[in-house]
Amino acid sequence: MATKEVEVALSPTALLARCAGLPGIFALDGGSQRSWESGHAVLGFRPRATLRIDADGTARMDDGRPHHWRGDPFELLDRFCAQWAPAATDCPEGAAVIAALSYDLRHWVERRPMLRHVDRTAPVLYAGFYDWLLWFSYRQRRFRLVSPRPSSALPVIAAEIETLAAAPAAQPVPLAAARVRTDFTKAQYRAAVKAALAYIAAGDIYQVNLAQRFVVQPPRPPAAVFAAMQQHAMPFGAYLDLGDLTLISNSPECLLTIRGDTLTTRPIKGTRPRGRDPRSDQSLMDELVRDPKEQAEHLMIVDLERNDLGRICRTGSVRVEDLAQIETFPSLHHLVSTITGQRRAGATLGEVLRAVFPGGSITGAPKVRAMEIIDELEPVARGFYTGAIGFVGFDDRAIFNLAIRTAIATSEQIAYHAGGGIVADSTADREFSETLLKARPFFTAVLGGSRS
Repeated sequence: MATKEVEVALSPTALLARCAGLPGIFALDGGSQRSWESGHAVLGFRPRATLRIDADGTARMDDGRPHHWRGDPFELLDRFCAQWAPAATDCPEGAAVIAALSYDLRHWVERRPMLRHVDRTAPVLYAGFYDWLLWFSYRQRRFRLVSPRPSSALPVIAAEIETLAAAPAAQPVPLAAARVRTDFTKAQYRAAVKAALAYIAAGDIYQVNLAQRFVVQPPRPPAAVFAAMQQHAMPFGAYLDLGDLTLISNSPECLLTIRGDTLTTRPIKGTRPRGRDPRSDQSLMDELVRDPKEQAEHLMIVDLERNDLGRICRTGSVRVEDLAQIETFPSLHHLVSTITGQRRAGATLGEVLRAVFPGGSITGAPKVRAMEIIDELEPVARGFYTGAIGFVGFDDRAIFNLAIRTAIATSEQIAYHAGGGIVADSTADREFSETLLKARPFFTAVLGGSRS
């Protein structure tokens, strides 16, 4: 294993901004010692190989020359990871696959027809293999470069990073020129909630997650949006350049952790804003804990996630370790549970992801019928919103966020969804207000807080 300290007097977010033009740049950065359950941020660029699978089923692996693959996306992800595992054998901490899964991969999970409005030229799965990683410790406040490459290669990489870090910061783009549109008017959102409540009353579902999309044009530079959203940093923040689009995630939720045979998911359901002072903050937390609607919604999703883990775990091993605990974030309080299980012998990463994908907290219960209703009621495809972004190590570990609070940036626009769970006692106005509450950090990042 080769390792080298890198002398950079910047935060990971500020360093990312200096490197934003480099191909395949990524950062997994939660902004604090809660970052990605390890207290570290990790950055990299110029992947040694990439895998891209589009919605029309086209799969291309590129390691300097293109290779056309065919098959199920989850199986192709396993194949990609296995192909590059030998390059990381001697240094699992210095190499990884960074992967992004679109919500639209569900069509390969439940074998349902692809929606007409899905962009068939956009990726449903992207993965990059990186054979060096730049780690930042929030406890030690320093960067460390690690790689399975020969030690002679690290000074060259470190020198490039240090040169980029010393470059002047990009000038901020004025916010006043940006404008926002939505795919739902408030009246249309109310009608969609009314339709969802009718399905619940008819016994079709118990709960469905309904989201609306906000589109901002022209877009700010993605790295600037990520930096602005990091002012309210969430533990599973992520930035990933896919070439023709960039993912900017400020997620509080962990979809899946794999540590050896132990699988963990931590669903979030239940939301309150932060208070203006300690007294009002505590009052809002107490209100969240006592709210029967929030508790019922949360328990339904915990039960769903237990069932999902049960599909890939050894019989009797699934446990709810923590139930409906309050976790506090910069702008919100949430109810969070922790569910664990022991995966079945021989189950691959792709098989585990298939079992839990997409996350139940962003679909509803029962999951399949809830997804059908989402298809009917939401006017646009979700794309990477409510998919997953994560890190696949070569030491039998992996971790994926649930890609909520996630923007999708292209050269023309930035799109951002926000949603909430509809249950029998939901009201349209309250649910609409919750989407705006969840989108507030995004509006601040791209519009300075204004929606006009």
